[in-house]
Amino acid sequence: MAIRVRLSEIVDAMEMQSDEMTAYLHRPTGRILAVSTDAFQAAEGDDDEGVEPEEFADARGVLAGPGEYLALPDRLEIDEYRMMERFAAGLDDPRGRDVALAALRGAGAFRRFKDTMHALGVASAWYAYRDSAYVEVARAWCESNDIEHDSSHADA
Repeated sequence: MAIRVRLSEIVDAMEMQSDEMTAYLHRPTGRILAVSTDAFQAAEGDDDEGVEPEEFADARGVLAGPGEYLALPDRLEIDEYRMMERFAAGLDDPRGRDVALAALRGAGAFRRFKDTMHALGVASAWYAYRDSAYVEVARAWCESNDIEHDSSHADA
């Protein structure tokens, strides 16, 4: 029987990823796991000191059985910056649209954009749009990897 995954679990794992943490799907079980770079380094050196036993075991599993583990979409694949651009460009108010697009220029764009969304009074619309976009990335990833998934998401 094929494993069926929850889009909400995939989205949650995608959102917690960083330069130091990568999330994976264990194909045989459908379990979503996150492994830090520290755990990978420990597993490569076969020294589990300072790493939680479960994460160490997960890191060893990913290193030993790459066919069983599939990396979830990373920040580059998710492209939240592009999400912000699309949302800003779609704002009905021309002034708000200009302000939102200007907030995306230069260093600190993510924080500035979030602050701008609050100042414009559209933060809840932005977060709903962002959540929906994450669900679509997760759904497309599942489909491109032949992974069965639930067809809904509690937040979308």
